[in-house]
Amino acid sequence: MSFKHFMTRRVVPVLVAGTLVPTVFFTTARDEWIDHAYSIKKIVSPNQPTRKERVVILGSGWGSLSFLQRLDPDKVDITVVSPRSFFFYTPLLAGCSTGTVASTSITESMRWHLHRFKGTSSRPLFLQAHASSIDVEKKTVTCGSSAVGVSTTLDYDQLVVAVGAESNTFNIKGVKEYATMMKEVEDSLKVRREVLEKLESANSLLASGASDEEVRRHLHWVVVGGGPTGVELTAELCDFVNSDVRDYFPALTDKIQISLIEGTGKVLGVFAPHISEYARNKLLKQGANVTTNCFVTGANEKTVSLLNAVDKSKSSIDYGLLVWAGGIGARPFTRAFATQIGGEQLPKKGPLRGLKVDNKFRVAGADNVWALGDCALSGSPPTAQAAYQQGKYLGRLFRETNCEREKVEEHDAFEFHNYGSLAYVGSSSAVADLKLHLWGSEHPAGRGQDSDSTVLEGKGAFAIWRSLYFSKMLSMKNRWQVLFDWCMSGTFGRDISAPYNEQVEVKKAGKSA
Repeated sequence: MSFKHFMTRRVVPVLVAGTLVPTVFFTTARDEWIDHAYSIKKIVSPNQPTRKERVVILGSGWGSLSFLQRLDPDKVDITVVSPRSFFFYTPLLAGCSTGTVASTSITESMRWHLHRFKGTSSRPLFLQAHASSIDVEKKTVTCGSSAVGVSTTLDYDQLVVAVGAESNTFNIKGVKEYATMMKEVEDSLKVRREVLEKLESANSLLASGASDEEVRRHLHWVVVGGGPTGVELTAELCDFVNSDVRDYFPALTDKIQISLIEGTGKVLGVFAPHISEYARNKLLKQGANVTTNCFVTGANEKTVSLLNAVDKSKSSIDYGLLVWAGGIGARPFTRAFATQIGGEQLPKKGPLRGLKVDNKFRVAGADNVWALGDCALSGSPPTAQAAYQQGKYLGRLFRETNCEREKVEEHDAFEFHNYGSLAYVGSSSAVADLKLHLWGSEHPAGRGQDSDSTVLEGKGAFAIWRSLYFSKMLSMKNRWQVLFDWCMSGTFGRDISAPYNEQVEVKKAGKSA
């Protein structure tokens, strides 16, 4: 190994990993000082508005929560509407699918986050319901609760739509019926239960003398989508098989097959080519099959149909579990609202992917309506990082302008800062593409400039991956719960049972808005 290779692949990752945690905390504290300074200014020179703005927030994801955290309780009358009563930490969703972390460790009650608004609002702070329609003329939003079969109409002065997106099946026949999506907490728990059920079913088939082909079909788990979600789920499944399954189901280990299918030419398309190749090779070494340039054209209860993008050849494979991580699309509510207001919201060609907004997140064609996150076409990528920054920006805008039109016009436009990308690739290894302004530079990196990036792979990147995700958890309670889960799974292995309380929780949670 050359000295240069040794320094870049061994020494630098260790040095970076050792210094990143305090740096992240410093950067976060510096950003939050803006909010602390506002609180101090408010105490020194209080200037309360004569009338509170009635603000309704639709959704309980990254955008809505970061928006909520920056609002001034004395200036708004807030109501959050979502069929999901909790926020969940999406970067650790794949780990939840194998029991590396518990679902309760990555979820936080929305009512807990609303505690600082108690006593300041004349309306319900939270409604667990689906938003069904918006009347932009009357400034009302109608919400329905499927649990008790009632509907509620809320008046608003400002409406913030942050309903996120749903899995996009591209209308491929059979995918919606037979694939398990990978978008919500209940999806990850469903993957976990199905994996454990397939192991037990295969074990029973093997004991009964069933054909080897049938046993292997139950143990073929297919993940569609080579983005960060699909790669991390594949990596977690490989870890689960190579450690826990090998101990508890030794007769099945060699029969398990994990396949990752991606339609483009490489996995982790947002990363540099050599990082993508590293991730691919790492998955292959752990026993996964990685197929690129291959599209799913259909699925039934037992097989998946494939089309090779290069030579146009067709094939099919048997599977026991099919997980879909192949992209996102607009929710029905978003599509209906875009159609309702029409105009420039409707695309001239192609599917509708979200609500068009300006650089301050005002929805085109709808006064006093704002949109954040995956349901907004803002020019930012559909990531948690972008949604969090958008919500933080809009919360401060509301706080500083009181939504007065003239002040909003004078307010600075939103600018997205890409802090980089991370992905776990299995066997305590990860890949990281970090932007230099993470260490304090004000330069807005993340625009395709390689000189702004620090690219790492392997154990050092894994240390950064865990350090960043730990530090960015939104509450201290969840930080320590996740740390405890990591220690427990690393020391004693993952739990190979699906607790009953989690199954009940999934049924009660409902789909996210």
